[in-house]
Amino acid sequence: MPERLAESPPNSDGSALQAQAEAELGRAKFRLRFPAELEARYRQDTAAMRARHLAFISRVGVSLYVIIGVLQNLLVVSHPPWTSVAIQLGGCFVLVILISYRFFRADTPDVQREAAIFICCLACELAAILVVFRDPGPLSARDFVLAAMPLNFILIFIRLRFSSAAALAVISALAYVAMVFLRPEVAGTAFSFGFIVLICVPSLVGLHAIERGSRNDYLYGLLQRLRNDRLTAEITCLSDLSATDPLTGIANRRRLDAALGAFCSTGNRAGALMLIDIDDFKAFNDQHGHPAGDQCLREAARCMAARLRPGDLLARMGGEEFAVLLPEMLRSEAMETAERLRQAVEAHPLTVDGVSVGITISIGVAAAGGGADAARLIALADAALYDAKRAGRNRVSCQSLETTP
Repeated sequence: MPERLAESPPNSDGSALQAQAEAELGRAKFRLRFPAELEARYRQDTAAMRARHLAFISRVGVSLYVIIGVLQNLLVVSHPPWTSVAIQLGGCFVLVILISYRFFRADTPDVQREAAIFICCLACELAAILVVFRDPGPLSARDFVLAAMPLNFILIFIRLRFSSAAALAVISALAYVAMVFLRPEVAGTAFSFGFIVLICVPSLVGLHAIERGSRNDYLYGLLQRLRNDRLTAEITCLSDLSATDPLTGIANRRRLDAALGAFCSTGNRAGALMLIDIDDFKAFNDQHGHPAGDQCLREAARCMAARLRPGDLLARMGGEEFAVLLPEMLRSEAMETAERLRQAVEAHPLTVDGVSVGITISIGVAAAGGGADAARLIALADAALYDAKRAGRNRVSCQSLETTP
């Protein structure tokens, strides 16, 4: 049955994996093993489906095997050794059920699962050979064919990996040869061997085609998934870029507007909005140049970001103006945070052309309340910032929604 991708996290080196998958699709069709990394991914992704398939088909298969075995001995074999048949069929049934519950789980290593089913199939096959071999009557081509029937059943229904199925066919053929040499009275030997070849060769060819097709289906599915992952990553990257200020690396106005809109849509809740302006930034730019001005903006953003909570949003409004959205924060806490930012920036060392230069910021705080909307909060914060500037800069001022008309 075709193998499909399991839900698993994307490979960290998707480009290399994609190159391997594309190369495999163009290689010789006979080989049934991928390069090591791709083979590991294949077995990991298909482990759950492979386990479910083996558990279902082995339980159904061994049930049919018991039924067919009983019918064969009732309808074909004269004077069947029922004790041996019961041990053979019952033992195979119990063995398959035990192995299916123990090894046919997604967390079982693939090598262990394949080894378990191989041993189980081989045991069923050898049990059938042993029953025929120990028959006290003379062996015939009919008995030989009956002993070979489990092999046919296993190759068609269980669908071992091709390498395991080929090994089983070889071991079974050797067991049949050994039985012929140990019981030379077998009649119709040429027919018997021809029958075994007729069983093994088409079954193995079919198994090879099925497994190769399953692997190709997996490769096409993997390539599609890797391309989708890459496309999703690119879209996410573009989305992040559209919401990020390229100079400072913090959020831009677009992201702030979205976050502020979401904050205000929740209704009556605590929170605050800060507007922050670097004092005398135009004079700083004129004196030290625009590269130093860019450095000043980056350093100020880095300094403030380091002193905010994980849930706070620092954004660049444009020019030398920043904003901070402080969800779930009371007015007193917002004022303490603003003062902490002001002091941190004032104390932050900024070196321009080997000379230490001091910068300061003014902060306007708008404390939110019931019925706040984004435009109103921005207007309040802007008014508070204007108050801080008019009071002499390097200050914090606050206005609350409840105290303004």
